[in-house]
Amino acid sequence: MSSAAGGGAVGVQDVLNALQQLYSDPNPSVKSAANEALQHFQKTQEAWSTANALLLTQDLPLESRLFGAQTFRSKITFDLQQLPLDAQLSLRDTLIDALAIYAAGPRVVQTQLCLALAALALQLPESQWPNVVPGMIDRFGKSADTVNVLLEFLSVLPEEVAQNHRIPVSNATYHERMPQLLTQQATVVLELLSMYIRAEGVTTSIQETIFHCLRSWLKAGEVSANQLAATPLLPLTFEALESDALFDVAVDVLCDLIHETQEIDENQAVIQVLLPRIQALRPALIQAGDDEDRVRGLCRIFVQAGETYHTLFLQHATELLPIVQAILECASYHDLDIVQITFRFWYLLATHVHKAEAEHNPAVVPFREVYEQLFAIIIRHLHFPNEELTGQERDDFRSFRHYMGDTLKDCCYVLGAEVCLARSLHMIETALAEESPTLRWQDIEAPLFSMRSMGAQVDLRENDVIPRIFAIIPRLPPHPRLRYAGLLVLSRYTEWVEQHPERIPEVLTFITTGFDRSDKDISAAAAQAMNFLCQDCCEHLAPYFGQLLEFFQSIKDQLAVDDLLAIAEAIAHVIAAMPSAEAIDSLVQFTQPLLGNVHEITLLPSPSKPDLMRAADRMEQLARILQVIGVSLASALPESCAATCSTAYGILDRLLEQHGNAYFISERTSALIRRALIFFGPRAEPTLPALLERFASCFESTGYSGYVWIIGKSIDQFGHPAGAQLHSLLARALERVTAKVVQLLHATPPDQLSDVLDDYLHTCLVTVQAAPGMLINAPIFPHAVQTAVLALGAVSPAVHGIASDFLRALFELPGTPAGAGYLEPVRQVVAEQGFAVCQAMLRGLVTFFPPENMPVVVGTIKALQPLAQDALLAWLAAAAEQLPPSAVSQEDTVKFLQALQSAPLSPEQIKPSLVVLYGASRKSRERARLDNEVVGNT
Repeated sequence: MSSAAGGGAVGVQDVLNALQQLYSDPNPSVKSAANEALQHFQKTQEAWSTANALLLTQDLPLESRLFGAQTFRSKITFDLQQLPLDAQLSLRDTLIDALAIYAAGPRVVQTQLCLALAALALQLPESQWPNVVPGMIDRFGKSADTVNVLLEFLSVLPEEVAQNHRIPVSNATYHERMPQLLTQQATVVLELLSMYIRAEGVTTSIQETIFHCLRSWLKAGEVSANQLAATPLLPLTFEALESDALFDVAVDVLCDLIHETQEIDENQAVIQVLLPRIQALRPALIQAGDDEDRVRGLCRIFVQAGETYHTLFLQHATELLPIVQAILECASYHDLDIVQITFRFWYLLATHVHKAEAEHNPAVVPFREVYEQLFAIIIRHLHFPNEELTGQERDDFRSFRHYMGDTLKDCCYVLGAEVCLARSLHMIETALAEESPTLRWQDIEAPLFSMRSMGAQVDLRENDVIPRIFAIIPRLPPHPRLRYAGLLVLSRYTEWVEQHPERIPEVLTFITTGFDRSDKDISAAAAQAMNFLCQDCCEHLAPYFGQLLEFFQSIKDQLAVDDLLAIAEAIAHVIAAMPSAEAIDSLVQFTQPLLGNVHEITLLPSPSKPDLMRAADRMEQLARILQVIGVSLASALPESCAATCSTAYGILDRLLEQHGNAYFISERTSALIRRALIFFGPRAEPTLPALLERFASCFESTGYSGYVWIIGKSIDQFGHPAGAQLHSLLARALERVTAKVVQLLHATPPDQLSDVLDDYLHTCLVTVQAAPGMLINAPIFPHAVQTAVLALGAVSPAVHGIASDFLRALFELPGTPAGAGYLEPVRQVVAEQGFAVCQAMLRGLVTFFPPENMPVVVGTIKALQPLAQDALLAWLAAAAEQLPPSAVSQEDTVKFLQALQSAPLSPEQIKPSLVVLYGASRKSRERARLDNEVVGNT
């Protein structure tokens, strides 16, 4: 189809050849070219006649005829204005005739033709195509051979009119046409469906299509519940539940109907009809047994009724309790996919039961009993299966347990958290008391898990059940699953321990003995419990610091990295809660051995990768410790800490000198130094000369982004105010980094440098904010701006987002009090790069920028206006002319330029004109999506 790409006429054979290449040629590049050519063809004027020929040539393959029908749909949606009115009416007649030709199938062609007619009906006024629905009924509704076509059209019509926002009609046209097509025809459609579904000889297949059509009108809101209830369709839908073939669609219709009655006051009459029929389904639920599909469908009906009428249950307890009991039966079913359908209902009902209890309403009694049963059911579902689960099954079950935990919280809301907690504890006590040889670990683990789930609901002043929990957990059988679960339960109740500090020794002992090196799950649970205990009880744990430190030293070479991080963080919380002088001494005791481990590795002549990984782990632990401490000790640090900072940096500097080309070393070192700069504050300034030299040098040799990140953080923290010497050092580091970034961009596309560009442009942004002269007065300034312009073309949202932020801040700077002195250099760089900025901004806006970037684009273009009043309009016009035709048509480009009006361009014109351009691009993107669906589904 080269003629399509070149703009020439495209014939049937061209399309057939392209379709043959798309679906039969093994060469991916040929397939891609064919796909692109077909999409281009669909936008051309010739596509109308070619699609018609494809559609009506019956001896062509189905793929070709389907492509013709789909092309009509695409053209009517996006290009109807290509046809004069008389041709549009002729098109309507052609499609209706084609629908008659395809009355016997295939169904996929019927559907595309019906979609095309629905889109056409919305765009043609009543004066041109009056009585659409009655006309289609008259044409196709009188013969059994064409009823299926009519029902398909009536099914897609509400969906297209109400939901397809790609059809280009004005709000006024839409609000005029929709009632004519739908609202005014609802009664006609209901009468038609009622007649068809009872017609002599009607097939199950036609009945299924009737129900699908009914559902379409219900979901669109064009058939009201009251209208439907007045027809035979309502009882027939309930009767359809007895048919295997009609069961699923009948369930869908009933759920939609119940949903449509959510305005309870307006639908009381319908609800009074529905509820007895829904209640009457309960025996069918019991009879369904192991038929999971039937149970699922009936469960959906009961739950939909429960969720829709949840405000009525306490008012009409006697009448509606059977529905709640039916939902309870669904919740007790063995299939957890069905069980979860009920969860939202229990949440909604719990709110009303809780409120009624507070009002001492006696109607709550049976509902409390339901929640008591529900509690026991959920505990049963929490049991791990006896059979061994696969890895994915185990992960899915663990994830699902947390959803069940939320339903336990609903039980707590109704029954009281302490009552539920006591019930779980009683289950454990009973299981332990039996001492049966058949005792299963699941019988203890499930209620343990429930205790963990309910922890947030428990009153911390509770002193009956929780002490018994803390007493029983250390006595659990030595099963790994129980040990794991017990540790997680303790971690959930550490806030209670904070109010009962006398419990700390036993809890601490239980946790520390949980670091079983043979079971990583138990160790992870113990680390989590230690972390929560130290966070919540930090003020009580200072006397245990020595014990904690000794414990950490004993296990730091044996536990998993994440577990050690959790423990390091835990001990840091204890330090942070100490008085300043004591905290500083404790911090030194804690961190010196870790830093010493790093130093030892720098002294090795040829450290192995495990050695370097160990150094990286120690640095990560140090960074986490300093992250917890933050700046809380900054004011109390003695002046001698400046020397400590320099000594510590010396160790890291040696590590970078030797192994800075290892990526993980660069990342861990950068993270630690960032935390150290925050912690030491001004006392870190003596380290900056060596630090900046090292990091600039490392970036020059490796191109790792972490080194740029730290230079940017240094400028952010120390750039304003900075003395002449430090200012010079920071500026020199920025120059070296910029030179390396420019070098990298010469050899590598921006999308392959996302991390580097992200950190570099953040550095440029903070420099403009903290010390603008460091960048603007430097020779690197044009290179930095050019880098940002190139970054605007990166697909990564983070990269083009920070590039936009930097450019906007730079262009707005001369208009601020602090930036008045930078007007000329900024204006000069705008003169050099302004067109490129406009070009990149517009291209990004109409292709890959996310919608939230629109304000940034508008702000950046507005910021350019006072810097280049005479040139901006020409830049925007030239940039618009170069936009890809696939993103914005020539016609839409002209509209954009007209919206800009004339020079000189005013700020008030910028946003509306960009909105016009963006709207056009959204239309093109929608078309591309539809065309992809069209070609891909052929």
